[in-house]
Amino acid sequence: MNNGCQMFINYIKAGYPLLYVQTYEEERAILSFTNIAQEAGYACFSWDIVAGLRDLVTGQARQMPDPLKPLQAIVSLPEGVILFLKDFHRFINAVEILRTLKNLVPVLKATDRHIVLVSPVLQIPVELEKDITVLDFELPTVAELLELANKIVQDNALDISVDERAIAAAKGLTLAEAENAMALSVILEKTFSKKILEQEKLQAIRKSGLMELYEPVPESELGGLENLKKYIRNRKKGFENPALPKPKGILLVGLPGAGKSLSAKVIASVLDFPLIRLDIASLKGSLVGESEAKMRQALALIDAVSPCVVWLDEIEKALGGVQSSNRTDGGTTAAMFGILLTWMQESKTPKYIVATCNDIDDLLSISQGALLRRFDDIFFIDLPSEEERKSILAIMNRKYNTNLDLSLASRMEGWTGAEIEKFVIASIYDGVEEAFANIKPIFYQNREKIEKAREWARHNARLANGSGQATQSGRKLKIN
Repeated sequence: MNNGCQMFINYIKAGYPLLYVQTYEEERAILSFTNIAQEAGYACFSWDIVAGLRDLVTGQARQMPDPLKPLQAIVSLPEGVILFLKDFHRFINAVEILRTLKNLVPVLKATDRHIVLVSPVLQIPVELEKDITVLDFELPTVAELLELANKIVQDNALDISVDERAIAAAKGLTLAEAENAMALSVILEKTFSKKILEQEKLQAIRKSGLMELYEPVPESELGGLENLKKYIRNRKKGFENPALPKPKGILLVGLPGAGKSLSAKVIASVLDFPLIRLDIASLKGSLVGESEAKMRQALALIDAVSPCVVWLDEIEKALGGVQSSNRTDGGTTAAMFGILLTWMQESKTPKYIVATCNDIDDLLSISQGALLRRFDDIFFIDLPSEEERKSILAIMNRKYNTNLDLSLASRMEGWTGAEIEKFVIASIYDGVEEAFANIKPIFYQNREKIEKAREWARHNARLANGSGQATQSGRKLKIN
């Protein structure tokens, strides 16, 4: 019995009147819960707007297209009954439905009757927030996936061996998704292919709408940052050798355009993991509990599709307002931040988290250091040295089919990699000198802030750049 089923029957025995199961596998969830409920002596019914009210033992059904009717009908059913409601998120905000559910709560408690809402969408009106208990339903285990694979082999009389390591790649898919992926693998490869199952698993990220998939970028496309590159190559051993502790992730701090986002894409390439960008701000919803539910769903999905690189871009902006969250958004941002911290600490699935930050002061004020402790290391990405600028210029020459003299790097002191790329593009249209004249380096606009960040990094971070020194005015940073 999985944890979801065990908690379900515990809640039922404890007399919980209203449960809410968020899952895309309504039939599998209802069947699993019904089996365990019947063993405990409960009668089970389901309702949906098309099939009506149906006895899950006898199969007898009666038409009931009005969503208010099954709520009224439950009091006429025997005591010790469970009613599963499908798609009820479509109706729960109607005032008649809401008030009926509120009125039913004491009746259900007193008569050992229970209503279970089963839906892929978590929508709980504020009026019912304290009456409804949310229950997770786990995705199929490897054992269930193996059973499915063997059934496919048996039903189709296939001469295929079922390799547990390959089948385990489908972990994180629903049973229906796994069946589709396995069938596709058999058609394409005449076997259960780990690669195809992994590719199909990433479809879950695309379909969720909660996160984005990005293409990793080869290490050769990142100029400079040799210390960071070496660090990541060394950490790859932790994912290849089961005996080694698994690396957790890093925080990249630096000014905009310094190469933090590109570094995240390169890290995914070095580790040979898919790159998933998690935009925390985009998960915020307008309904009570919606933001937290989306956050949990996104993190559970990451665990399901791991191993992967998780990219948290400009994290200080995404988590802005944590300190004032109770006053400004009812505690939503603070709750989401707490969920993230707990997940980063407790999740055991293999993944590597790469967070980027432009302003370390903002991040320190948000987290009070709690977030920083979740990372293995913090890297400061400084402005590139002259040699690094030459490397970046050479990469831009290849990228844009230009032939600019690498000695031009000596005239780019204080420039970021993004500004060098901007210069190369402008030179194609305007010529070198006009392109130089129109670049306004961010360093000269934020000199004091950048120098302050360098001073903080000298005591609190590793230097990502290979030179070990900053490039402006010959100032050197001694890295402890």
